Amino acid sequence: MKDVILKGIEYGKKLNADFIDVRYQNKYVANYQSQDGELTANTGSRRGLCTRVLFNGALGFASTTSIELKDLKTIIEHATKLAKGAAESKKEKITFADVKSHTDKAISPRIKSLSDISVEQKINMIKEAEKVYKDYEDIKSYTLGYDEIIDHRIVGNNEGTLIEQATMIPTVRALAIASRETKIAPYQEAWSKAKGFELLDEHPLSELAKFASEMALKNLEAELPPGGSTNVVIDHTSVGIIAHEAVGHCSEADLVEAGSFLKGKIGQKVCSELVTMIDEPVIDDGSGWLMYDDEGTKGRKVEIIKDGVLTDFLNNRFYAAKMDMKPTGNARAFNFDDEPLVRMRNTYIAPGDMTEEELFEVVKDGLFVTGMMNGSADTSGEFMVGTGQAIEIKNGKLSDKVFVGPTMTGNAFEVLSSTMGIGKELKLNIGTGFCGKEQAAKVDAGGGLLACVVILGGN
Repeated sequence: MKDVILKGIEYGKKLNADFIDVRYQNKYVANYQSQDGELTANTGSRRGLCTRVLFNGALGFASTTSIELKDLKTIIEHATKLAKGAAESKKEKITFADVKSHTDKAISPRIKSLSDISVEQKINMIKEAEKVYKDYEDIKSYTLGYDEIIDHRIVGNNEGTLIEQATMIPTVRALAIASRETKIAPYQEAWSKAKGFELLDEHPLSELAKFASEMALKNLEAELPPGGSTNVVIDHTSVGIIAHEAVGHCSEADLVEAGSFLKGKIGQKVCSELVTMIDEPVIDDGSGWLMYDDEGTKGRKVEIIKDGVLTDFLNNRFYAAKMDMKPTGNARAFNFDDEPLVRMRNTYIAPGDMTEEELFEVVKDGLFVTGMMNGSADTSGEFMVGTGQAIEIKNGKLSDKVFVGPTMTGNAFEVLSSTMGIGKELKLNIGTGFCGKEQAAKVDAGGGLLACVVILGGN
């Protein structure tokens, strides 16, 4: 494929393109799931080529499911015509920031290749985990799932970049729904990482099923927590949702330009000086692994917020040029026929210097909120996170009292301004790990435990 791509680029040069890149992708996706004993399996792959052509400040894009050179030439011609046609009336000219060209091959970490594990073994794993639920009378419904993505990409351009990148990302998930009389209590646990099948050694599906069942049964017995403004310690899952959904999206250059909360605030304090928030291309145990983005730019670590001050945005080459910023390597496309967008990778609130016990002490009276069921936010920083469970903190220590997981709401920047402390340990995990901004993207998020003030839905 590299030879096809290079020949396509040479052909594009002859059409007088100012810039041309070509991207190849072959993506295999599998989903194995049991819902209350009904097993389903879906697998499939998509491969193809796409190209972007820049001519006189206008950009044309085209794609094909063929991987033949003749068809690549056809879409290059089509993209060139689109660019030339748009250039005649385009007022705001597109330019790309300069980046260093690379020729490289990048492979995500793995010990046990997903391709070496048989379908039978993956299905048997689910069947074994199903047995766990039979031990719990009040678990009335369940879902078990194992998913995987095996992705191979090559991107080249007329500036000398030629990057081959291979990733594999397994996901394991367990949902348990407890029910008694009129009360229903769900709980979900999921892990997704850029690694091989060793993820299932670290987080066995049977153990996830057991944990989800026990948490659901605890919630079945639990009361709703007190509502209103509350001192809390938030675990890494909900910290990740706040970092990704409420702050991270506000820092994506296209959404900044559209008027996000962070527009015009570079150099300004936006939250507590205890908070540093980072988006990183490659991090241990992060499922948002992306050494090079889909423009061939080598990703760099971005300190979005440093000691409470907004310092950087996430961008692609277009927005880097427009905003006069250094490219960050955040251009991502889910499939070969998608155009790259500015997307996050592994986004987290940097760990602080406090132990778990010290965080409980600084909160004094409040709740330790754990687990994440769902979450959403908008570009004003307003967020909503449905959590799994809450444990009472009384006089600076955890008590035995458990509450049903509350819904946390607020403005992320106000919440982060109320930060009382951040835990020492960095953990990333936002469950199944997908972001849905226009097209899907595999991401991860987390941070240290966070002591702060949020608004809780409850009694």
